[in-house]
Amino acid sequence: MIIKARLNRCRHSPWGLALILPAILMPFTTQLSVHLSMLEGYVYLIYLPLAMMIAMLLVYDWKAFPGIAVGLSVYYFNRYVPAAAAAIVAAWLIVLLSGWTGYRLQVKRRWGVNCGELRLMPERCFWLAIFIPSLFVFTMQVLVAADLVPIKGSIFSWDPLSLHTLLNFQSVLLACITMVPVCYLIVRSLRSPGYLRLTIFQLRQQFSPEVSKTECAVWALMLVFLLTMLLLLASGRHNLLTTEYGLPLILPLMLWAAMRFGYLFTGLVWALLLIALYQLRDRFLHPDTGPYQLAVISANLIVFSLSLLLMAAITTRQRRTLARTKAAALNDPVMNLPNLRALSLALANSSSSTLCFLTIPDLDRLSRTYGLRLRIHYKSSLAGHLKPELLQGEDVYQLPGFDLVMRLEGIVPVARIENLAARLKDYCLSWDGLPVHPGIGVSYCSVLPPVNHLYELLGELSGMAELSLTSGITENLRQKMTQPVQYRISKKISLLNTVQQALKSEGFQLIAQRICGVRGDDYYSVWLALENDRREPISAEEFYPIVNEFGLTWTLDCWRLRQVLAFIDEHRETRPGLRLATALFTLSLCRPGLAKDIQAILQDYGVEPWQLILYVEESPMLTPFSGGYRTLDQLRRLGCRVAISHFGRGYGSYALLKPIEADMLTLHGEFVRNMLDNSLDYQIIESTCIMARLKKMQIVATDVDTQQADNLLRKLGVDYLQGALYGEARPLRLWMEEAGQPAPG
Repeated sequence: MIIKARLNRCRHSPWGLALILPAILMPFTTQLSVHLSMLEGYVYLIYLPLAMMIAMLLVYDWKAFPGIAVGLSVYYFNRYVPAAAAAIVAAWLIVLLSGWTGYRLQVKRRWGVNCGELRLMPERCFWLAIFIPSLFVFTMQVLVAADLVPIKGSIFSWDPLSLHTLLNFQSVLLACITMVPVCYLIVRSLRSPGYLRLTIFQLRQQFSPEVSKTECAVWALMLVFLLTMLLLLASGRHNLLTTEYGLPLILPLMLWAAMRFGYLFTGLVWALLLIALYQLRDRFLHPDTGPYQLAVISANLIVFSLSLLLMAAITTRQRRTLARTKAAALNDPVMNLPNLRALSLALANSSSSTLCFLTIPDLDRLSRTYGLRLRIHYKSSLAGHLKPELLQGEDVYQLPGFDLVMRLEGIVPVARIENLAARLKDYCLSWDGLPVHPGIGVSYCSVLPPVNHLYELLGELSGMAELSLTSGITENLRQKMTQPVQYRISKKISLLNTVQQALKSEGFQLIAQRICGVRGDDYYSVWLALENDRREPISAEEFYPIVNEFGLTWTLDCWRLRQVLAFIDEHRETRPGLRLATALFTLSLCRPGLAKDIQAILQDYGVEPWQLILYVEESPMLTPFSGGYRTLDQLRRLGCRVAISHFGRGYGSYALLKPIEADMLTLHGEFVRNMLDNSLDYQIIESTCIMARLKKMQIVATDVDTQQADNLLRKLGVDYLQGALYGEARPLRLWMEEAGQPAPG
């Protein structure tokens, strides 16, 4: 433990690793640098020591200068006379001190951010990649002009505008642009061994999410192929890929890497490629290639390196920004809770889940009294109250309004659900000194991926949670349903598709039953029949709720009206007094301009309004001052007859019958079937008939199956009779085709 602590202090101290590292790396990087012999001496094609010193500063900051001074002194005092060595070391320190001071003053505390940070790219490009190399070459030329360093057999030249000086300048410029990330990785890994693992992790994170192993393999194979052609095969005039002509073909590959593989990968691979290509340049460059051609190649590589690294940094930042945006889109910024998108993603990534739906309807009333902040604070606090009971990967998700939903891992036992429900009941919020303890309804169900109809499932859970408020227990959605939840939802969607397809292809069939008028004014009641793909009938109790739920009420009513009126128009000659009755959905009565729409349809088919009888179900929307009441009045003024169907089944009462204005009243069949055996049903029918006559409404009795019931109903004053006694329900066209059928009307 003591040894480890001392090693850590040595790695971080300016008098430890930072002191000896430059002395070790200076000769190594100099030996690795690529130089070219010329008549005036030799020049560097890529000069690594300056990049290594900049990397030392990026790791150790000001603490690196003692080690840099020691490393430079050890290296140059062994190669030059003391005066020349001192001048070179001083020039190095002045250049590094000037560039680092300007960089630190501009970026302040963010000086040590990893390479590739786009926000610091302009500052680093100027101070570390342009200013320091330029000042370094300028200072060395000043030393040459002052005759402080030897010229013969060295890298220095008298003429500052010579090709010799240009190659040296491009060598340090190229090294500072491309080699700093590699040197930084080496120095930082020596200081902190865990940084290498972190770099590998960051390198993988910077890859585009769409990159596959196949794409990586194709890229690597193409790169190996080009390097093999350049470095391993003998060059010749008949194979241009083995000459410097094949060098530009590497550039599209690196652009590919910059766009797909991120800044770290691109920067490291490009730096290693440059070192390999410069070290083995004799393998693919023509023997007659001179310094001028090398200067042109070096200038092109500098420009391309800047473009490549900048593009890699931009695309990496774009992917990171997009990832953050996607992560932010999974969280509600007001509640600071994950939202429905996050829930969908979690359900897709989990092998099985249990959803617990929490509804708090009292929050709506409380938020009106105490403000919206109460709702926000209560929901976020309630989620925090539940967090200790949740396992890793489980969470509470925000829903619009006053609802929350929890996702639990796996098929959760009932005991845990009950514990969570008990914890919910224990929660109480103090708001301005007042306790806030609204009722919470809880429902739950287990689901398996893929959850294709999440919104419909949450709607089912919401209804069960509201039931939980009255029952006082946690409701299990599966126990309330005879079929699995997702199967029921899939069946509902399938039924919706069947209804929509029937509307498009006229797949509904008109079914009619004769209604016998006691005065001979018979008419026919018409309704819709539907079959599924297997030619099995679908009852109205199955598809009518779907029509209501998905807002297809007027679409279906309009289709039905047009079919009925078209039938009347078609049989105008043979049945001139034909009257048909059809139903309207209650929601259609709230449609603005419904009477005008029906009037337009009547005019389209040339049908008189008295030939159309409209059945509407009893509803509170038919009371005075409601939209439905006004619509009924407009329809009656138009000339259509309006009948209240199945009176006594739903909201029916004398209180509703008293204010309502209609032409006809249909008695529910349950009373009619039992009237002969149940005196109470008989009294209900009798009293209803008296009320209807007082309001001048005609009465229709349904489910009349016996002659005794017929005789009794006629004595009570019923105007129309419907049932098996007068004919079974059948397709409408069959009624018209039957011979000997009395003409209605």
